[in-house]
Amino acid sequence: MKTNEKFFDSKMIVNLMIAFTLIVFGIVYLNYSTEIEDEVTTVIVNSLKDVNTSLAEQESARK
Repeated sequence: MKTNEKFFDSKMIVNLMIAFTLIVFGIVYLNYSTEIEDEVTTVIVNSLKDVNTSLAEQESARK
C-alpha cells in the first residue's frame, strides 16, 4: 500500500506562517529596540507621574 501524503498540509503552512511572522517581528524589534525601549520607558514614567499626582490630590482633598 502506498500512501500519498501532502508535504505542505494546512498545519504545516500555518506553522510556517507563524514562524515567519515571529522572525519578522524579531528582526523589526532588533532594529528598533532602542526606540521601543525609550517609548515604553516614557509611557511608564508618565503613568507613574500621573498616579503620583492623583494620589497627592486625593491626600490634599482629605485635609
